[in-house]
Amino acid sequence: MKTKKPDRPEWPVGKQIPSFKSSTEEEAFWLSHSFDDVMDAKGDELKYEPQATRRPRKHVYNIRFDDREMAVLQDLAKQRGVTVSVIIREFVRERVVSAATNDGR
Repeated sequence: MKTKKPDRPEWPVGKQIPSFKSSTEEEAFWLSHSFDDVMDAKGDELKYEPQATRRPRKHVYNIRFDDREMAVLQDLAKQRGVTVSVIIREFVRERVVSAATNDGR
């Protein structure tokens, strides 16, 4: 079976991508070359690993909130662009530090 020759010339593996003077020049470059071989040679296949960069927590504790408390926590989290668990962890840390400081520990 014969492979189809690309309409665009293949960019050589290892060759530096040039600098561009304008966005028009850059667009023309990307549209006029094929990068299939470069992509095949360059990289490992990316694999999604959920929470790969998160450090594991040693202790997990369940806390019950009423609807009003949860609504306030969700609103705070939404305003900051974080999860509710981040807000709760910050509150607990602040209180622990405060308690430790006031107790003279």
